[in-house]
Amino acid sequence: MNELLSEALTIMLIGMVTVFAFLTLLIGAMAILRWFTAGADQLPASTSARTAAQPQEQLMAAVAAAVHKYRRDRR
Repeated sequence: MNELLSEALTIMLIGMVTVFAFLTLLIGAMAILRWFTAGADQLPASTSARTAAQPQEQLMAAVAAAVHKYRRDRR
């Protein structure tokens, strides 16, 4: 019985160390990525942002018209 409990505790410890190591590496990788992308926030805004919104508005109007036609034809 002692041997079984000892093996269970060993497996539990190995699992906990593995999870801790993985999470530590993940946090480190995120910190490195944040450091690499720190200058990306300072890029100038695109001048085509205004024109990019126009197709979105046209798409929304087309979807609204299609839904309206579908509901009207279903009656």
